[in-house]
Amino acid sequence: MPEAAFRFGDMPAPLPSELRALADGLEPAALGHLLNEGFTGPRHRHLAGRREPSLGMVVTCRSRGADNAIVHHAVSRLRAGDFLAIAREADDQEACLGGGLALAAERAGCAGILVDGPVTDVQELRQLAVPVWATGLTALTCKRRYEEGEFCWPISIDGVDIVPGMLALGDENGVLFVDGARLRACASEAKARQAAQAERYARVRAGARLAALNGTDEAFARILAEAER
Repeated sequence: MPEAAFRFGDMPAPLPSELRALADGLEPAALGHLLNEGFTGPRHRHLAGRREPSLGMVVTCRSRGADNAIVHHAVSRLRAGDFLAIAREADDQEACLGGGLALAAERAGCAGILVDGPVTDVQELRQLAVPVWATGLTALTCKRRYEEGEFCWPISIDGVDIVPGMLALGDENGVLFVDGARLRACASEAKARQAAQAERYARVRAGARLAALNGTDEAFARILAEAER
């Protein structure tokens, strides 16, 4: 049997309560109007759990092939407010997470789990509150082979570089990985945009045209006027 190849990093500090309060009710898509990086792509779908925005302190692991022992280790280390991001290899077909691991994560107070690959036991996942994002479903599962893996080590998912101690903000639309300083800088403006959007929607329901309210009509009037010169 070859020698096991594991790498272990340090756990990040727990999620500060002021950041949790700052992000309360904040939607990732609101930050999508302000930021261009850090978002997972459409491959990762919300499959189960809370639909409302969820903020967590990122804890990472990398599970390769059919060996998911490192995922079991990662889940055993989770604290309330942690968000587990699991990197997989592009050709990995096995599910490294299912109902048992998700249940253990939920009991630890996990804020969310994103797997860069398929998961299993969707019927059990749907009975839990912890939100799970993944690329799909499969009945083929990993085994605990204790051969290799990384915990609290930098990973990359969808071209997004993710390190322990970043923040993850996710809802049904996807997940944003962002550092605390950037979230603090953008949160107020993003919340203001959300509030303005709610007001705009109310006016559209009352009969107003969205393009008139958001400046699109005015902008195209200028474009057409210039084209006619």
